[in-house]
Amino acid sequence: YLISKHIDINDRGLVYGPQKALVKKRFSEYMKWGGFPEVSLLESEFEIKKLLKEYLSAMYFRDLVERYDISNIPLLDSLTDRLFSSFSTKFSLTAFYKQYRGRFPFSKDLLFRYYKHFLQSMLIFEVRKFAESTYKRMRNPAKIYPVDTGLCRRITSLDEGRLLENLVLLELKRKGQEVFYFDEKVECDFITRDENDRLSAVQVSFDLHEKNREREINGLVKACKWLAVNEGTIFTWDDEENFGAEGIDVKVVPVWKWMIG
Repeated sequence: YLISKHIDINDRGLVYGPQKALVKKRFSEYMKWGGFPEVSLLESEFEIKKLLKEYLSAMYFRDLVERYDISNIPLLDSLTDRLFSSFSTKFSLTAFYKQYRGRFPFSKDLLFRYYKHFLQSMLIFEVRKFAESTYKRMRNPAKIYPVDTGLCRRITSLDEGRLLENLVLLELKRKGQEVFYFDEKVECDFITRDENDRLSAVQVSFDLHEKNREREINGLVKACKWLAVNEGTIFTWDDEENFGAEGIDVKVVPVWKWMIG
């Protein structure tokens, strides 16, 4: 994305030099509009929104309706809307079924099949709960992440933290990590497993402030102790610090710096 904006990614001044402000501006755009090649070449917000709408429409018909010969369009429309607006949150097919079954006819089997089509087409990724058994992983709802943040349907400016989380998930996937979420009375956004089976705990928060700092740190620390590791990472928009908490080394890292590095 930075290359398309004519920024030299090998320039050491990107992180601490005069280019820093420009890089953060471009990263904000990337988080908001995603990384589709044609999108990165546009500057007009109107044109970007128009193109993203065209992309989603093309994916809808080519990758779903035509590819899988889908006939229940009301169900597909409702599922599409819910999946792309539920980004970075837990999504329950059973809850969806209970909510929509009285609005139009469809079976639970058909719903599960349509959902599987989204996964097979790689329009969304699902992240399962970190658990010892496959049964425990599958009986808990998955967290949903669209393949590009430009497809996320935002309602308010409060969605910035969810967009950042979606971006981190996509980058972890690009790095070849297997990803889960942690939920044992307290939550940690991601548990990652690398190619050497090493486990790590990752928390994502747009920023750390008085109202969320304790919750975010407690979730990370609990996950680290559960994994028997002595360090964890909190990714933020621009906060940066290192500190210890209950014997765990906590690194707070801006996402844009991590992605450049």
